[in-house]
Amino acid sequence: MALTMKVVGRVRPLLLLLPLLAVLSCAGDAPDPAGDWPLACGSFPGPSDAVAHCARRDPSGEVVLRPGVVTGEGTPDAVLVEGELYFALTSGKTAPALLFDNGPDYWVEGLARTVRDGKIGFVNQDLEVVVPRTWDFAFPFEDGLAQVCTGCLIVHEDGDEHGSVRGGAWGVIDRQGRVVVPVAHDRESLPSPG
Repeated sequence: MALTMKVVGRVRPLLLLLPLLAVLSCAGDAPDPAGDWPLACGSFPGPSDAVAHCARRDPSGEVVLRPGVVTGEGTPDAVLVEGELYFALTSGKTAPALLFDNGPDYWVEGLARTVRDGKIGFVNQDLEVVVPRTWDFAFPFEDGLAQVCTGCLIVHEDGDEHGSVRGGAWGVIDRQGRVVVPVAHDRESLPSPG
């Protein structure tokens, strides 16, 4: 019995140190805030100064902003992440923005064009993709309909910053992305829906 008491007596001080040892051993494992947000951001339009450590890519490849980077209200703000233009919400959610007239696409009928891998679709103001990014080009919605094309190209002539859309097969979609005029026409002979 005396032997047991001596062992317990020596172990008790060590037991009191266990929480401290646990904290010290985990200190090296604490996440590095800069490492969690490796991408740089900048406001658009605004100063060209980049803010380091403001964004990251989630497992699906989508850009997510660090909380507090965007503070605006109403329609989504525009932000540059690693030189690419995004719509952004205060929650950190983003969607790639189509560059139009030296800025992000305009919100028309509550939707804006979004682009990924050269394909265009539409997002709502919650930055949910409502028309998948499947089109080579799409005009903004007008009266609930948008002209879209596949196989068309944007051609810039004589250094003009504005291009024209040429060639391809054209059709018309509704706000849910349903084709209402088949994508089988040249742009000049595209019939009106209905």
